Amino acid sequence: MGNESAVNLIDRILADANAAAQKALADAEASCNDIRESNAALIARKAEQAERERAQRSSVIVNGCRTRAELDGRKETLRAKRTLIDGVFDEAYANLLKLPVQKRSALFLSILQKEAQANDTVAPAKADRETLRAVVGRLPFSVKLSEKDADAEAGFVLYGSGYEKDCSMKAILRELRDAEETNVAGILFR
Repeated sequence: MGNESAVNLIDRILADANAAAQKALADAEASCNDIRESNAALIARKAEQAERERAQRSSVIVNGCRTRAELDGRKETLRAKRTLIDGVFDEAYANLLKLPVQKRSALFLSILQKEAQANDTVAPAKADRETLRAVVGRLPFSVKLSEKDADAEAGFVLYGSGYEKDCSMKAILRELRDAEETNVAGILFR
């Protein structure tokens, strides 16, 4: 009986040890599963946060690109409109240069009546010397026609006591453009 008791004791010890080992293994697996689940949840939260940050950064980048593209489009539209307006006024200038003598004389007479004073000097552009010679004679006051040509393609420069007025066709159109450019744009770009 002595051996049988020892064997039983050993079997019980081994069974208890196996049970304890099985319990330790089950506890370890449960602990590992808890750690896996905790890490999986942490990874999922971090992935979700990273996705939100990526989406937010992407949205900022896309919105910035869209804004820059819209601004570039507006700039290009304004540049095209400016080019069109420049073309309109360039054509108007070309038409001013083509005015027949009668209309040119009437224009010059109107400007001189508004701008000139007695004893002023009119320096005509070379192209308009003869037209202005006739116009000066029709003024109700005396002005002098300069022997020197104005540095202008068309029109004249008016010299008075302490002042000089550019009445060249370019200056006339520039003044007209300053006054009417908004109206011209309104007509062109309704």
